[in-house]
Amino acid sequence: MRRPFLGAAVVALIMGGCATTGPAPAVPTVPAASAFNPTDVAWLQLVVPMTENALAAARLAPSHAGPAVRAAADSVAAPSERLLTRLTAARDRAGLPAADVHSGHRMPGMVTAADLVALRTGTGEDFDRRLVALLRAHAAQLVVLAKGEQTSGGDAQTRELAGEVGAEGARQEQALTGLG
Repeated sequence: MRRPFLGAAVVALIMGGCATTGPAPAVPTVPAASAFNPTDVAWLQLVVPMTENALAAARLAPSHAGPAVRAAADSVAAPSERLLTRLTAARDRAGLPAADVHSGHRMPGMVTAADLVALRTGTGEDFDRRLVALLRAHAAQLVVLAKGEQTSGGDAQTRELAGEVGAEGARQEQALTGLG
């Protein structure tokens, strides 16, 4: 049996993790006559840009990283691309805009524009250390957020996708262990 109040708690947890200098994001709205609840909406609005940004960071590895970190980043990038395709399809199915409602927010596991700038100018061990730390934080947060969606999400397909995202996050954490 699902507990409706858990959904609100997960939304508050997700939205409460934002640190921003701009206005607070609006509480997620659910399209009318939808199986998606506020937890599904908040999860998709967060995990899609998180994955896009982590993928952008991982894609810098071929030109900046040492061999071990490059291999680990490659093992993160391909599955992340496949999941991102599915995540954006779920977001579209929910009728949500493609806009990043968390843009400019500092959140656990979110690779920011400033992080990407720092990575683009880094090389060698400094780059490796930064990239691994960012990708590890991203992977760990995917696991946490996936559990929240699985527990409180309203849409069965999105809950199932969250299970896959969480499993991939755990696999990525393992792939990044001992690097950087």
